[in-house]
Amino acid sequence: MHCVAGDGVGILAGAVIARFVRLRGMPEVGLEYALGFLFGWTIFQALFMRGMAGGSYLRSLWTTFVPELLSMNLLMAAMVPTMRLAMRAAPWSHDPLHPAFWFVMSMALLAGFIAAYPMNWWLVSHHLKHGMMTVRPGREDPATAAHFAVAPAEGATPSLDTLAREVMGMAFLSFVALALGLAIAALFGDAI
Repeated sequence: MHCVAGDGVGILAGAVIARFVRLRGMPEVGLEYALGFLFGWTIFQALFMRGMAGGSYLRSLWTTFVPELLSMNLLMAAMVPTMRLAMRAAPWSHDPLHPAFWFVMSMALLAGFIAAYPMNWWLVSHHLKHGMMTVRPGREDPATAAHFAVAPAEGATPSLDTLAREVMGMAFLSFVALALGLAIAALFGDAI
């Protein structure tokens, strides 16, 4: 929920801006992706979770980039086709001043949340991202905070090489899912 909230605010802002400056198709999706990613990464991940990186915002930016990217790809993989298909069916849904726009965007965010959930679960289980119930170490112990941010999943001790290969595999899957979502939107949805 935390991930979708951060990304969603940026995506919604991008959708509204795109409508008012009359962006359509891939430029619109690009703006939504960029604002969603930047807002989710720089504020909801790096800023709010800097305590898990020993209090350093720069270190937090570094450690949250890849998890945010993987999560965002899955969110948009479902959100874009849902949004495009719904907007094709509901003529008033293109106008941010009409309730249909907000309903469609809400349903698209819900679809994105559902699609991104398995990726976020994997990221949290591998301690690459925080979870809703993550126990955060106290500020008085930066060494514990730094360890906590990169600790392996409980009961497992994967090597860094193994974890890096797993992350690369998940990154590949996330980009495939995003490409598939964009293709579905282009084939069956509102013009992309």
